[in-house]
Amino acid sequence: MSTAYATALFNSKVGASSGHGLNRMSSHLHAISPTISTWATGDTITVGNLPRQAIVTNVVLKAAGQLDSNAAPALTLDVGVASSAQLFKAAISTVGRSAGASVDTTNTPAGYLYQNASGADQVVVVTVHAGAATPVAGTLELDVEYYVEDVTGSNP
Repeated sequence: MSTAYATALFNSKVGASSGHGLNRMSSHLHAISPTISTWATGDTITVGNLPRQAIVTNVVLKAAGQLDSNAAPALTLDVGVASSAQLFKAAISTVGRSAGASVDTTNTPAGYLYQNASGADQVVVVTVHAGAATPVAGTLELDVEYYVEDVTGSNP
């Protein structure tokens, strides 16, 4: 059975700022997971909300330490939104498999410049695609960089 976790950020509603006119600003959805010790297939971490009209420019996933200490590690991770678990990263095997910090900056083609045109905030989720062979307790850090495009009629 999979376990659902949530970051502290997910429980607070963090609004997005929108740069109107000539000024544009980027925003970050940045959160650290609670300490997880199982890293089982199907476990999910709800990270936060991607605001409507947000356009994602970069997604970075990292672990401060090893999360799968097996000689043949199996841990892989997905990053996406609730309706598309692999939107930004699919079966990433570069994070949490080796001793020390590890980071992944690659993004799927569909996730690069993805626009949340759903009309509502979307929940950003990290999912354990394949569980750890030998799980080690640890945390993940996720940074989603985006800007919010003006919505028709939002400028006074």
